[in-house]
Amino acid sequence: MNLPLILSGAAGRMGREIAALARADAALELVVALDAPGSPALGSPLVDVEHRAGPPVVTELGAWDPATAPAGAVVIDFSSPKGLAASARKLLATRPLPLVTGTTGLGAEEERLLAELAARAPVLHSPNMSLGVAATRAAAALLARALGPGFDVEIAEIHHTAKKDAPSGTALALARSVLEARGEVSAPVFDRTTRGRPRERGGVGVAALRGGAVVGEHTVYFLGEDERVDLTHRAVSRRVFARGALRAAAWLAGRAAGAYSIDDVLG
Repeated sequence: MNLPLILSGAAGRMGREIAALARADAALELVVALDAPGSPALGSPLVDVEHRAGPPVVTELGAWDPATAPAGAVVIDFSSPKGLAASARKLLATRPLPLVTGTTGLGAEEERLLAELAARAPVLHSPNMSLGVAATRAAAALLARALGPGFDVEIAEIHHTAKKDAPSGTALALARSVLEARGEVSAPVFDRTTRGRPRERGGVGVAALRGGAVVGEHTVYFLGEDERVDLTHRAVSRRVFARGALRAAAWLAGRAAGAYSIDDVLG
């Protein structure tokens, strides 16, 4: 039996990547394509990154009724914080379908809605769906524990010019992995230009760069007195995130209500 998919943010870059891979997989069926009000794609068959136009027709998110979704359907959301909040409210009010989302830049309200939905349905939120990034987070935690407090840790990330949030959700997740491995409770440092003092021991600095068409690059620097270790992950195509999202959707189908991450999918 095919897994029915409802894709929110369908006409965006990630949405079109997911659509292309879903159409190539006989075990998946893209049944609903949703996009934001005012999207030029509304009312037309969804065009994927392979420039193939086909069903479903792109529908405005506000007009979609979750009660009409086929049995076993999973929602995949790569829209925006506002779009994700609208999807979560619809699911809470109508029918709590399983939700996979890689949408980043979430605020307290979006986090609250996801937590509320996770009490009623399986919800998987990861700022980065890449298998390589999941392994990088684990490696960063391992290095943080092994190298100890004698090494300062700084993270730099680079993304394309169109990315709106900074720093990236992946950079923040990497920082959390390091801080938790060291037993530190401090928040990452985003801007040292106003601090007016030498770098203190502990903590993690995060720097964001934007330019060109960079899909995503993250480097964790472990800086010692006489040596350093650089841990880098580079994504060369958005397909890596699309594959991860589809794998997560297949894994999430039929799960119990709760909050999950890509780490759960990978075991």
